[in-house]
Amino acid sequence: MIRKIMFLVLCLHASLVVAQGRLESEYKLAIPNDQVDEVWNYLQHTFGQAAVDLGGIQLHGKSATEIFIDRYFDVEDGRFSEAEISLRHRKRFVDGQLIKQLIQLKTPHSEDKVIRKEIKFEADDNKQTTDAHARHAFLKHLKYADKERMAYHLSPYDVRPDELQAALKLKQKRQRIYLSDEAGESFATLTLDEVQHASFPFQTFAELELELNEIRYTEADDQGRTEMEKVNSEIKNRLFGKFPMLKVDQRSKYRKMRELVSTGWGQYIYGNVEWLFLGSITMTAFVLFVKDHRS
Repeated sequence: MIRKIMFLVLCLHASLVVAQGRLESEYKLAIPNDQVDEVWNYLQHTFGQAAVDLGGIQLHGKSATEIFIDRYFDVEDGRFSEAEISLRHRKRFVDGQLIKQLIQLKTPHSEDKVIRKEIKFEADDNKQTTDAHARHAFLKHLKYADKERMAYHLSPYDVRPDELQAALKLKQKRQRIYLSDEAGESFATLTLDEVQHASFPFQTFAELELELNEIRYTEADDQGRTEMEKVNSEIKNRLFGKFPMLKVDQRSKYRKMRELVSTGWGQYIYGNVEWLFLGSITMTAFVLFVKDHRS
C-alpha cells in the first residue's frame, strides 16, 4: 500500500512538472565568430575531462556534436521577439540521422535575466489528416491533444495557437560538454552553438550557453539551487579570465537573429526590391540609349 502511495505521489509530481514547465538557469555568452575554435578547444581541455572539480563538487565531462534545425513561430506583430519569448519546432540530428523533434516554448527571463521557464511538447507531423489543424503552419507540428495545453501557456501573452506564423528558420551546429556527478546524474551543460539563418544572405553568430540541468534545478530546494548556481558562476568566471572578449548576452536566439536580419544589408535589399528593380531597368535603358546614340 505504501509503495502504491509513493508511486502515485511521484506520478503527480511528474505531471505537475510537465504541466508547469521546467526552470532554466543559464548564462549566454556571445563569442566572436573567429574565436569559436579556440573557445571550444579550451572547453574540451578544461571541462570535457573524466574528472572536473568545480566549487568542491567532483564532476565528469564528455563532449558531443549535434545539428539542429529550428523553425521559430510568432504572431504578425513580432511581440514574441520583443518579450523574449521563444516558440520553436526543433529537429535534432546526430551523424546525419534525425534523432528527435519537439516543440519548445520558453517564457521571458526573470529580472536578473538568468532564469526562465521552458515548456516542452511532443511534435507530430499530422500527415494522416487533412483538416485545418494539419494544414496550419504551426499546429501541424503539434499533437491535436496538446492544443488546449498550448493555448493555456500562450494565454498570458494574449495569443491563440491558430494566430501563430512561421517567422525564422535557423540551422545550428552544437558542440556540447555534458557534466555529470559521481552517480552519473546530469548536472550541467556547456553548449557552444554556431547559428546560421537558413535564408540568404545566411547571417551567423556564435554563443556559449552555461546551463544547469533543468529537472535537477527545478526539483532542488533553495540550498541545492544555490550550490548549482555557484558552479555555473565559477565556470563563467574561468571563461572570462581566459577570454576577456566574451560578453554576456541573454537575448534569445530568435531575438538575436531577428535583429541581425533586420539591420543587415540583406534586409535592406529585401525591403527595397521594387525600387532596386526599377533602378536597374532605368540604368539599363540609359546605357542602351547612350550606346545607340554613339553608334
